[in-house]
This record gives sequence, structure tokens and C-alpha cells, in this order.
Amino acid sequence: MAKIPEGATVPQDHQTKTEKPKVENVQIEVPELDAKGMPTFDDDGNQKTRTVDARRTTVNDIEVTVLEEALDDFELLDDIRAAGDNGDASRLPSLLRRLVGDDYKRILDELRDPVTHRVSAAKGSQFVWDVFGALNPNS
Repeated sequence: MAKIPEGATVPQDHQTKTEKPKVENVQIEVPELDAKGMPTFDDDGNQKTRTVDARRTTVNDIEVTVLEEALDDFELLDDIRAAGDNGDASRLPSLLRRLVGDDYKRILDELRDPVTHRVSAAKGSQFVWDVFGALNPNS
């Protein structure tokens, strides 16, 4: 075995450093919903909205906005546990849908392979974990 000179660097020292995506706190307007989940309207027929806190980040050149209330979701915890602890990747689409709501289709379209028109399981899974990594200040 070759002797490594003292002070020599190891290959992992030469790997490019990946920067954690920046997260911006924003407020956005979302439709106000009634008890059945249907949009509400004022007397003039205009759809009512409410202002909510959200976090916005860009992962893999895809802008993602996640409502703070989406992160405070009991059922989201079950999806996270199943995907993380049990390795159940089938829960990741549900997890992403809970996080991004109506942006789900747009995000999948941006992840879609231009040749096969599919979102690979590996690419979709990595995207979901990267979004969580960006949103979690302790990771």
C-alpha cells in the first residue's frame, strides 16, 4: 500500500460544496374556503381570499412555495414517517401534494423527462427530500 504524505488532501476534500437553497419567508393570497372546501364569494361575486405565511425556495431550478399551515399538518407527519422510517417511497407523491397543493402538477411537469415524459422515482424522491432539507433549518 502506498504511503500517503502527511498533509495530503483526500478526494472528498475536492468535492464541490453544495449550498443549501435559500428560504424566503413570504405572505401570499390563497382562496378562502367554506366548510366543504369550496371557494367563497363576496356579495359582488368576487372570490374571497386570505393572506397566509409561507416559505419560498428554489430546488433544482424549480420554485416551490409551501404554506406554513401545510407544515402544521398531522397527516403530513404520517407520510414523513412512512417515507423516512419505513422507506415507503409510495408516500412521497402524497407528501409533495400536501406541501405544495395546487402547484403539484406544475412541479411534476418541471421534473418530467422530456423524452420519456415520466418523472423518475429517483428524481421525484430526491426532489421531495431536497425541499424538506431546504425548509428544515436544522438539517
